Amino acid sequence: MKLIVFGATGKTGQHVWRVALDHGHEVTAFTRSPDKIDAEAGVRLAQGDVRDGDAVAEAIAGHDAVIVALGSNGLRDRTTLTSGTRTVMEGMARHGVERLVVLSAAGVGHSRSQIPLLSRVMFKTLLRNIHADHTAQEAAVRATGLDWTIVRAAILTDDPSSGDVTATNTGKVTRIGRADLGGFLVQEATEGTYSRQAISVTS
Repeated sequence: MKLIVFGATGKTGQHVWRVALDHGHEVTAFTRSPDKIDAEAGVRLAQGDVRDGDAVAEAIAGHDAVIVALGSNGLRDRTTLTSGTRTVMEGMARHGVERLVVLSAAGVGHSRSQIPLLSRVMFKTLLRNIHADHTAQEAAVRATGLDWTIVRAAILTDDPSSGDVTATNTGKVTRIGRADLGGFLVQEATEGTYSRQAISVTS
């Protein structure tokens, strides 16, 4: 399968494209900084800014599925996730690419009841802008006619891959390793188990 990853140089994005390669997929990493990616790993590089609609659309052409693992530009940023995802979706529409998987955060929308009390407090205070951006991002994804899945990740860690991932919209979610999250994002992009759904993941 031909996959393209946005946010490919982020801590989670790096795991996404590596897992995809390990599973035999053809993978493109879209990034402003290709020097941050090991060119010998076998991943195809597409350089550009996610705010550049033409560059994004050109990179998407010919792919089967898109994974968006964008990160915020700091605690004051409340637009990057939403605007970047919208640009990606516009590029997908231009080239008839349907499958979209978007990384969000546990605690957004109806998953608020799934996270610990301290995390809820953080989303109301220190992380309020990021929470608002994820909320708007999810709304934009739901409004499209694409074959989308929103993956709401628990608190992220750098633990090695365990293969232990629980996907739930009712149980409590606490933390998940980026390696395991990357594997789940690739699996969902290719299998579509939670098509047109938002699902929380934890280890």
